[in-house]
Amino acid sequence: MIARAFVLAVSIAAVGGAVNAASRERGKPGITPAPCPDQAWEEADASFAALPGAKASFGRYDGGVYRIEIPEKWNGELVLWAHGYVANGGAQGARLRVGVPGVGQGNPFREHLISQGFAWAASSYRCNGYVPGQGLLDTIGLTDLFTKVNEGKAPSRIYLTGVSMGGHVTLLGMQEFPKAFAGGLALCASGPGEMDFLTSVAAAAELITGVTVTEATRAQDVAKLTELLGKPPSYTDKGRQLASIQVQISGGPRPFALDGLEARFTDNASTVVNDRGADIWNRVRSNSDVKYHIDAGLGLTDDAINAGVRRKAADQQARGPQGPYEEAIPFDGRFERPVLTLHGSGDLYVPISLEQSLRRAVDAAKSSSSLVQRIVRSPGHCNFSAEEQADAFDALVAWARTGKRPEGDDVLGDLTDAGRKFTNPVRAGDPGIIRVQANAARD
Repeated sequence: MIARAFVLAVSIAAVGGAVNAASRERGKPGITPAPCPDQAWEEADASFAALPGAKASFGRYDGGVYRIEIPEKWNGELVLWAHGYVANGGAQGARLRVGVPGVGQGNPFREHLISQGFAWAASSYRCNGYVPGQGLLDTIGLTDLFTKVNEGKAPSRIYLTGVSMGGHVTLLGMQEFPKAFAGGLALCASGPGEMDFLTSVAAAAELITGVTVTEATRAQDVAKLTELLGKPPSYTDKGRQLASIQVQISGGPRPFALDGLEARFTDNASTVVNDRGADIWNRVRSNSDVKYHIDAGLGLTDDAINAGVRRKAADQQARGPQGPYEEAIPFDGRFERPVLTLHGSGDLYVPISLEQSLRRAVDAAKSSSSLVQRIVRSPGHCNFSAEEQADAFDALVAWARTGKRPEGDDVLGDLTDAGRKFTNPVRAGDPGIIRVQANAARD
């Protein structure tokens, strides 16, 4: 059944005030979000039908448009869902859209939540674009809204979950509001390191091909890159060089890495590396410290790449610990509540190297016991099954309720055969191609 639409101008002023006040002093919990693009936004229809045995609420609030679903046999706990990146451009770029929890067709993760008695809430955010800071504040604002919709009954526990950029929202929330959530589940989580990865690939492509991609000549530049590199899996010799570099700097040889690269090869290579752009993500992106590596026998050496590649330094006033926006600063790894991440081995958009950086940060912050990471053997971005999402969430909930830390994978170990423990089901073609060969006939 469809519940009536609540059209509420619910303010998160109290939350925002506390957040902004706390953010004025670095090292204190809180966040100052990077500003939304200055433009008009169109709100999409948020209405949706509740699952059997649940009631749906939807409408407008201060953070955009929202959806809330509460099972009749509510267990008293709430899941906040943070969606991924929505491009701000094109005919539909100004339209705010709100989804439901989970990735994949049919949204079975939502069904799993309702069947287990969990209520959930999701926001469009008040703007599109890469806006994890604003996404976090708008998602936090759902808590008070939920209590109002739920006849004044507040949740006993709140879990923060999200996918891709929403994974960035989740990790940021667990770091900056360390006691606000019982636990966080970050699916294929992006983060500030995503910009470094794309910059690193683009710089390598420029070295190999001699083509510098600019916004003004992008179409011509992409055509030239395609001519020189080929298209997966039909790489030229230069294309095999760049494919190897992408796999190596994204976490190393692992199942489905080249399969996942097929969808991202040219897009990654054609990232614009601008030294002077004022955009916050351009200011903080860098490949200054990247150590490039390439498989042997491809006609290019590590030393040649590292000596010849163009380096882009970050603006330390934006990226450093005193930077204005916490979302653009590398994670400090200070988690106090359970955080579980799920990442695909063959994700070449948001690569598993971000999980490796997160692990190092958490270990350095002496918060290792608060993080569990799981690897799924799958190609592409956020390619998880219903079983994998449900198992990860259930493990997080059990951890939060009992204190017993679940099993995970060692993302800093040898990944050439990683992900067998938590992959369900096994994907067709497993284990996939894990290394670029010098001879195309052996691919």
